[in-house]
Amino acid sequence: MLTVYQISFRAGVLFTVVTFIFGQLFDFLDIDIDFDGDVDFDTDIQVNGVFPLKPAVITAFFTVFGGIGEMALGRGMGQIFTFALASALGIVVATMLHKLIITPLKRAQNTSAKSQKELVGHHARVDVGIEGEHFGRISYSIGGNSYTAPAKSIHGTSIHRGNQVIISKIENNIFFVEEVGG
Repeated sequence: MLTVYQISFRAGVLFTVVTFIFGQLFDFLDIDIDFDGDVDFDTDIQVNGVFPLKPAVITAFFTVFGGIGEMALGRGMGQIFTFALASALGIVVATMLHKLIITPLKRAQNTSAKSQKELVGHHARVDVGIEGEHFGRISYSIGGNSYTAPAKSIHGTSIHRGNQVIISKIENNIFFVEEVGG
C-alpha cells in the first residue's frame, strides 16, 4: 500500500508542477490554444452550478491522499486507519478547494462576461489618448465602481484625452469606442 501512496503523491506533485510551468511558459510566450467543438456532456452532478470534478480538485485529492498515507504509514499507523485518514483528508482538501476557490472564481468569471456585454452603449472617458489605430485607455463607472480598460477607436480616428466616448463593441477585452457626437 505504501507504493500506492507514493505514486499518488508524486503524480499529484508532478502534475501540479508541470501544469504551473507550462501555464507560466504559455503566458510568457502569449500562446493561446482554443478548442472548438460540440461536445454534449450533460450531468446532474453540479455544486452551485459548477461541475466539481475538475483536474485541480482531482489532483489535490490524490496529492493529499498520497502524502497523508505515506506519512501515516511511516509513523507506524495501521493500514485501515491510514487509508481512512488519507481518504478523508483528501476529500476535505479537495472539497475546500472547490468551494472556496474554484466556485467563486467561476462566478466572478461569469459575472464579468455578462457585464462586458452590458457595457456596449455605455459612456466612458478617455484617460490615455487614442491615436489612430493605436491603443489608449478609457475609464467608466458601473454601480459606483470605477474601471479602466484598453481601448481603440472603432473608426481608426484619434480621440484626445478627456473626451467622452461610447463603447461600441468589446472583443478580446479590447473596448472599441467612438467619440460622443463624432
